[in-house]
Amino acid sequence: MVVTHPHTAAVDDRRRLPVPLLVGLLRRFAVLAGVNLGLLALLVFGLLGRGAGLGTLLAFGLYLVVNAVLLWGLIRNYPHARLGLCNIVTHFRATLIAGLAAVLPNVAAVAGDPFLAWSVVAIATIALACDGIDGWAARRAGLISRFGARFDMEVDSVLALILARIVMQMGKVGEWVILLGIMRYLFVVATWVFPWLNRSTPARFSGKVMCVIQIAALTALIAPVVSGGTALLIAAGALAGVVWSFGVDIRYLWKTRAA
Repeated sequence: MVVTHPHTAAVDDRRRLPVPLLVGLLRRFAVLAGVNLGLLALLVFGLLGRGAGLGTLLAFGLYLVVNAVLLWGLIRNYPHARLGLCNIVTHFRATLIAGLAAVLPNVAAVAGDPFLAWSVVAIATIALACDGIDGWAARRAGLISRFGARFDMEVDSVLALILARIVMQMGKVGEWVILLGIMRYLFVVATWVFPWLNRSTPARFSGKVMCVIQIAALTALIAPVVSGGTALLIAAGALAGVVWSFGVDIRYLWKTRAA
């Protein structure tokens, strides 16, 4: 698992693959993308049926963007000749998240249909449970790369953003809950204003734990059985933890800015 902060250092030797190896890698990626495209179709139409409408466009649009970015990254920066289980798992998670994007224009249906709400919770839980497997698999297979670490981090960030948007539209807590989804993006914007933020930070176990808590809390808030004071406590506690976690990194970057 990768923390939600955008500049945590990752291993990468930046070497380019020879063309024959790159062609083989891209063929395997095309197969993976095709298989998961079928999975995405099952998710979208299984969740929302023919009434998916705009949700269908969002889901498949997000899937297209993800795969276009991944294709570019594989060609430009990926140093290994095979994808490995690590990237297969992360691509699977990205597919699940694209399926969740279909819910965004249909949140009223989620709020009014417990079965649909629990389905969203189940998909988000699977996506979260698969997190950690990719990092473990990358280390075990010797496929660690900056590309893989960034891929995993962006998937986590998009998952948090989509879940936060769903929770906000459900109205269980105030609109401030969207901060649980946009905090990392606010940090990125801050790096444009304050260049000293635009540096790597040491990997922290506490940061990884907070990423899990953040997504788990957002998932729990969608569950029909969570409402009222319980929902408010979960959301506020998770936000406090995320703010603290970013604060730790910002404090480190401030103290080391001269270097």
